[in-house]
Amino acid sequence: MKKFVLSLVVSSGLILASHVTNANAEENSKNEFEGWTSSDYAEYEQGKKDYEELINLEKEGKSLNKNTEQSGQSEEVTPFAEPKPDGSMGITGSVLITMSGSSSSGSSWVGGHAAIVVDQYSTIESFGNQKVASKNGVRYWTNNFRQRYPDATRHDVIGATASEKKSAVGLAKSFLNKPYNFAFGNKTTTDKFYCSQLVWRAWQLMGYDLDYNRGKFVWPGDLKKSSLLN
Repeated sequence: MKKFVLSLVVSSGLILASHVTNANAEENSKNEFEGWTSSDYAEYEQGKKDYEELINLEKEGKSLNKNTEQSGQSEEVTPFAEPKPDGSMGITGSVLITMSGSSSSGSSWVGGHAAIVVDQYSTIESFGNQKVASKNGVRYWTNNFRQRYPDATRHDVIGATASEKKSAVGLAKSFLNKPYNFAFGNKTTTDKFYCSQLVWRAWQLMGYDLDYNRGKFVWPGDLKKSSLLN
């Protein structure tokens, strides 16, 4: 009898936990799309198509933008005693993009991830899908982007000066510890950020709008298509 009661309690607990998990997932989904208009959904769907196009290009070994990893461009990087991390990319202000990763847990398709380079040792990135809560939102990350994402590409803002690059990074630093933004259509908020929104905002405040179609959303693919990035 005790075994039966224990089994019933455990089973009930599992069922309850499942209901709570499903309810939370539904609530997250509702919050994510709350307030969206038909044009928002249209742009969202277009974003999915653009993302799939970029993925196919990557699979075919093609790219809308060349990877401009170069030597001799480390004037903004401050050397430290520790060795440069494996997979380090870019210089101060560089934009790093992958189409294979994702910063979001709120949507099954929203792929791609973007970061802004602080120096050869660190980046600033925003995640919403890390299992450890303290790693979500805008945080410093080790600059091992290529190691994390083998398809990663490095891009630099065309014509930006060393001073502007440092200032863009300084702006990104001012957003550290802000929470992750699951309301992807709200790209103009400065209270929370998703990955590509963070990179876009830092450079947009410097006068460079890296969102190629100037839409309500700014996906990693939008950054990758920008004519302002090499």
